[in-house]
Amino acid sequence: MQKKILVINAHPYDESYVSELFRTYVNHLDTNKHQVKTIELGKMTFDPVLRYGYTRRMPVDNDIELSQNLVSWADHIVFFYPIWWTTMPALLKGWIDRVITPGFAFNSKGFKTTKHLKGRTAQLFMTSDAPALYQRLILNSPVRLMKRHILGYCGIKVVKSDIFGMVTSAKRERARKRFIEKVKESAINFK
Repeated sequence: MQKKILVINAHPYDESYVSELFRTYVNHLDTNKHQVKTIELGKMTFDPVLRYGYTRRMPVDNDIELSQNLVSWADHIVFFYPIWWTTMPALLKGWIDRVITPGFAFNSKGFKTTKHLKGRTAQLFMTSDAPALYQRLILNSPVRLMKRHILGYCGIKVVKSDIFGMVTSAKRERARKRFIEKVKESAINFK
């Protein structure tokens, strides 16, 4: 049975290293074995600001509806994004605020949460100017934030996370190529 894979590029700049990693992954997935769809947040025009909190609905937004439909469709979601100021870019945070909403992704009442996206898995590929180990060890690490507090809260299980640290260091060109190879191998070997 084919897996349905949604690959998300959450870097706003199409010529970024993260965007190159995203394209490498998408181009190496076996479309004979898997159904693949993509979202490129930098090419969307949705309003990333949750204007009323969750007290009332915002106007219908085609990019948000498309995103929710694709998240519902997917068995596995792969995120590509940079870590800025020890967290995700504002564009990704705004997308999460607008897409991963009560009623769609979860419902909570008191201490009880109903997770509507159970059964899905996710993988994270992140880049950082800081060392990767630092990003994993800080108290509310970017991995923990996505794994436990966002995706896990909705029932999506993060099965793998990779951080490529010190990405802008001039001495890291060989390491950047190795990380591209790692992303390529991850796509080729996806089951």
